[in-house]
Amino acid sequence: MNFTNLSVKVSVWLLVLLTMEASRAERLSEKLKTESPLTLAEDSRQHGDAVRGSILYTSPKLACTQCHATGGVDLAGPNLTRLGEQISDVDVVRAILTPSLSIRKGYESTRILTVDGEVLTGRIVSSKDESLTLQTATPGAPAITLKLADIEERFPSKQSAMPDNIVDQLKNRREFLDLARYVMQLTAMDSTGSPSSGTPPVTTPTAGQTLSPELQGVVLLNEFNCAACHRDDLPSHTTVAKHAPDLRWTAENVDPHHLLEFIAAPHVTKTGTLMPDVMTELSNEDRQLAAKQLTHYIVSLGERDFTRQDIDTDAAERGDKLFHSVGCVACHSPRDESGRETLPGDSVPLGRIPEKYSVASLASFLENPLQARPSERMPNMRLTHWEAIDLASYLCLDATNEWNYTFAVDLELAAQGQKRLHELRCVNCHTEQRLTPPNDPAPTDLLSLSEVNPERGCLSDARGTWPQFDTTSEQRDQMRAAISRPSKKLSDRDQIAVTLTAFRCLNCHRRDELGGIASDRDTYFQTTNPNLGPQGRIPPTLTQVGAKLKPTWLRQVLVSGRAIRPYMQTRMPQYHAENVAHLVDQFAAVDELPAISHGTFTDEKATRQVGAQLAGTDGLNCIACHTFQLKQSANMPAVDLTEMAARLQKDWFYHYMLDPQRLSPNTVMPTFWPQGQAMRDDILEGDANNQVEALWLYLLDGRQAATPRGLVQEPIRLLATEEAVMLRRAYPGIGKRGIGVGYPGGLNIAYDAEQMRLATIWKGVFADPAGVWRSQGHGVVRPLGDDLVEFAKGPELGKPQSPWIVDDGRPPHHQFRGYSLDHLRRPTFRYSLGEIHVSDYFVNELDATSSAPMLRRTITFVSDESEGQVTFRVATGKSIARTGERAFEVDDGLLIRLSDGHPIDLVASVPGQPSIEELRVSLTISKSPTVLTIQYIWGN
Repeated sequence: MNFTNLSVKVSVWLLVLLTMEASRAERLSEKLKTESPLTLAEDSRQHGDAVRGSILYTSPKLACTQCHATGGVDLAGPNLTRLGEQISDVDVVRAILTPSLSIRKGYESTRILTVDGEVLTGRIVSSKDESLTLQTATPGAPAITLKLADIEERFPSKQSAMPDNIVDQLKNRREFLDLARYVMQLTAMDSTGSPSSGTPPVTTPTAGQTLSPELQGVVLLNEFNCAACHRDDLPSHTTVAKHAPDLRWTAENVDPHHLLEFIAAPHVTKTGTLMPDVMTELSNEDRQLAAKQLTHYIVSLGERDFTRQDIDTDAAERGDKLFHSVGCVACHSPRDESGRETLPGDSVPLGRIPEKYSVASLASFLENPLQARPSERMPNMRLTHWEAIDLASYLCLDATNEWNYTFAVDLELAAQGQKRLHELRCVNCHTEQRLTPPNDPAPTDLLSLSEVNPERGCLSDARGTWPQFDTTSEQRDQMRAAISRPSKKLSDRDQIAVTLTAFRCLNCHRRDELGGIASDRDTYFQTTNPNLGPQGRIPPTLTQVGAKLKPTWLRQVLVSGRAIRPYMQTRMPQYHAENVAHLVDQFAAVDELPAISHGTFTDEKATRQVGAQLAGTDGLNCIACHTFQLKQSANMPAVDLTEMAARLQKDWFYHYMLDPQRLSPNTVMPTFWPQGQAMRDDILEGDANNQVEALWLYLLDGRQAATPRGLVQEPIRLLATEEAVMLRRAYPGIGKRGIGVGYPGGLNIAYDAEQMRLATIWKGVFADPAGVWRSQGHGVVRPLGDDLVEFAKGPELGKPQSPWIVDDGRPPHHQFRGYSLDHLRRPTFRYSLGEIHVSDYFVNELDATSSAPMLRRTITFVSDESEGQVTFRVATGKSIARTGERAFEVDDGLLIRLSDGHPIDLVASVPGQPSIEELRVSLTISKSPTVLTIQYIWGN
């Protein structure tokens, strides 16, 4: 039995157990519970920073705003600004540390078991004779209404909905004091002096409603383009009707065989198509002939033949990710791994894409949908050329080669097809180069929409000489309601609702009670930065957008697709001006906010300076979360401060700053003026309006605004004094198992514990750890100082029979065994290669000859068995020159001396790297210690 290995394993398990026990003992919540709540309350009041606490309060790791409102509406937890004198500082401390100790009346949790076996937990917000409403603590989840008959059992829970271990998400006691201080500030507020007191929330808690039947009917009349055949004498509106695809584009980009099938039987070929069947009176034989004639005519309009391309599976894989992230699934059904649509019933159908398009033709459409469909119900998603190819490759994955793609146009059939196009009145909806555009009004001898008999024709269930549309009974009822609507003009508010519904804007956005993301599509809206919470992935509300955005900016958003949220993966589409520009004026006419007074100043220059102070770390610390002049903050890339004044209306800015949750419930934006009272009462005498005005004047400078304090962070400098200093983190060229050591005298190393090698040495200041300390441990330590020397990757010790593995991974036969510290905290690193055990120790010295700074490295090798020859790689370089019997200079810089007793080999050309030389030492390892000493000396 190998007792050495057993000893190592036991030691490892003991270390694991001790670490687990230490982590339990070091929980912040347990530490704080040993202190008196009164002491914590007093320290929070005296030493806590409410501004820092506000950032913690809204951070995703705590997510306090998901359950506690500071304005607007009550959520799962109580509104903290309404507690007033009912809660003391000590109560605040206790509520944060032990939330289940005392639960406020009305906010007790109830657990409900439904007859279907579902278990729900939340706060009962209302109860009626036949139902109750439950507000769960799930972030962003709406209240749930349950029928009492569907409830099997309900019983109160003694556990608070607030997590018991929420304090353990904080780093230290100081953060707890900051958080408690901010909560104390919130609970101390009352409604006096609030500029927005008494005004209703701008956004309502309910969403997902749709248009009235009459307005939905107006949308459908546009979608089916009824005015192409009827005089439109219905209520006027500004939404452009949906026109059919351009036939010349179709000729070159749609497979002729698919086109033939579609014309012959549109509703069979593509379920849910808006294309009517206009050949219901023809026999099957005549129908097929007409379809053939029309196909030959349409294909004759093109200047090039339709061709197919092979599918690139890598591109298709990228396209899959695009399809399910950039916004396609807001309208179209998501797909599972087999390509099956998972939500076909509530989605815009795509039909048989692989049969209809080639990769090239579909990519052309996706890049510029307007060229084929000018009414833009399919918007421009601002795809790059390569993204369009990737997405087209994914959607065409199931393409087959069952058809012979050689399609020769028969000119006689094409001539007959042109006549058919007019006879069947296809020209009413379709355009091509030789036809009159369908934008011209329908002939005056046609029946007007208000005179249509809903019991006959397109709106009836009967079949006749009229076109047959694939409509549901609900759709027909809605169109009948629109036709019978007495009003001749839609209001601006109704016009907006009709346009947003027609263009499916409400699939992503919410406006008042309309629209919003469906729950079964919510997971497809993602962000690159989870720290921003739901606002980082959910498109912004359109409620009061006319009062929020300046008209010029709003037009740029609609027409140019201007975006300010690069972290949001769902893209804002780009529309043509004639289709959506009317929304700018209509939003402005409808949306308004309650009047609000502005702060006043006589010295604008001094006021801007105060605004810069408020934006920086010595004010409200806006810079901690917001981008500034395109430079992202350390915490999260919230919208750029220098674009705000160009985007936002001043009154909206005031309302939002004074009460952000009223305009945007559950935002991660902290409340700095709860109930109108300034948290920084030492700036501008605590006048909320004057502070907001100072910020506004500062932001008016845009890109020219003075840089606020805290944007440029000074480097953190770690220095070794009388003892060595160590920092275990990622270093350049090393993974997360880097171990940096700064030695007294200004010499430093970075050791790679993943590959058992010396990675870097340098002189001067040790390191700047800001990259890891300020980024939650995910960054890289930056070596400071100068004369940095990097060594080759791969383990230094190797056997002739198992050559070095030079890559970024862990070598298979080496194992790191940890380190120990001497009295000056200098480490001895330990690792093993098979039965060979290695200790590696560095000491800082001065060279006795030149007095230059020097690192002396002592490496000791011991084997459990006689191992024979091994090789140690000392250095690599473009040039290694011998300067003495056992001295070498690497790349005209670093001098290396080697101890006696071991053969040296200077390899002129490393395999795979012919221009690199390598210095090696051959060692004979036995059960007795073998020592190799290396001196690294910098020149003057």
